[in-house]
Parts: sequence; structure tokens; C-alpha cells
Amino acid sequence: MTRPRCTGRWRPAVVAAVLSLGATALALELTVDPAGGPLTLEDEVAAALADWRAAGVDPDAVAAVVAVRYGDTARFGPDVQAWVLLRGGGDAERRFEVLVAPAADAVRAALIPALGVVLGGSLGEGALDPVLDPAGPRRPTEADGAALETRRTAVAGDLDGDGRVDFEDLLRMAAAYGQRGVNLPADLNADGIVDAADLELLRLRYEFAAPAADGQAPGD
Repeated sequence: MTRPRCTGRWRPAVVAAVLSLGATALALELTVDPAGGPLTLEDEVAAALADWRAAGVDPDAVAAVVAVRYGDTARFGPDVQAWVLLRGGGDAERRFEVLVAPAADAVRAALIPALGVVLGGSLGEGALDPVLDPAGPRRPTEADGAALETRRTAVAGDLDGDGRVDFEDLLRMAAAYGQRGVNLPADLNADGIVDAADLELLRLRYEFAAPAADGQAPGD
């Protein structure tokens, strides 16, 4: 299987070709531009991906096109060391741009949660906590890896994780309606917004079942 590809220099023609792959991407396509900051960016990206591999996550199983580079200093602050931008979303196309602070105190620590989002996770706890730990980079644990894989391979529309797409999931969709962000659980078509298109996908997967008897789970 194709391994994630990482180039050391940012070449506009190459990047344009990579970003045009879209639906044809079969694995993680990665381009790194070290200009504008420490020349170790490529090594830091490789190290962060290795951390996720050690936690049981296979980047080869993720179809995405990713460009990593240093961003404009004005975009960052003491609590923001990296941004993950969704440049193209949808079931057949996922394109990301990861921007790192040029003066980041810990590039690898900033990249671990950022690349975790690219691999299918959502910012939150553990290695996906974007707040830097003074003790150093939070290495992804096996629990982090398992949680990311569970979320990435979950049944589309099953927002509460019970293995069914039912009324509880509809309630969660209603609560999330209008939200914008990357890898939102209710963003079923992965375009960065929870809207009518996601509600339609949930409708198509909705399971109508008879009400459960007292003390009995649906389907028993």
C-alpha cells in the first residue's frame, strides 16, 4: 500500500497537482513546506505521524490530501500553536492545510493533535487536547488510538455510538444543527457544516423500530 509521501520543499506545481487529486486519493498524500520557520518541520511531521502509528492508527487507511506549512505569525497566540483548515470536504474528498506557528515552542506537540484531526479525530482530550502540556508533547496512547479508530470507522449517522441510527441520533443532529468545524460527529458528509445535507443522510440511514418493552432494549 502507498505510504504517506512527504516532500521537503514546497513546489507550487507539485502542490497544485496534489491538491487536485480529490476523489482519486487512495491514501494520505502529504506535502511539507519548511519555509518561514525551523527547517526541522518535515522531521517533526514524521515524528508526530510515528507517534500516532505507535498508538495503533494507520495513516495509510486515511484518504486525505494534506499540506503542512508555517503560517503568518498574526494567526497565532500563546495558546494557539497550529491551525487545521478544511480546504475540501465530503465523503469522496478531504483536503486539509495545517498551519504551524513560526515560533512554536514545541512543533511536535502542536502537530500531534493537528494531525490527529487529519486522521479522523476531533479536538478534545488526551493527545487530541490542543492545549500544550508544560511537561512536553502528549504522546498518543493506545486508548487515544483506539478512540480515534472507533470514531473514524463508526456507522455513519450513529451519533450516540449504540450501533443504530434512530431517534436518539436525530436528537443529537438537531442539537448540532448549524455547527461548523472539522470532524464534527453530526457532519455526515464531512463538508465542515451540519446542515440539511447531513439531515438527509441521517434520514436515509434511519432505522424505524417498534418501541422497546419496559426493561428491553430495541431489537431484543
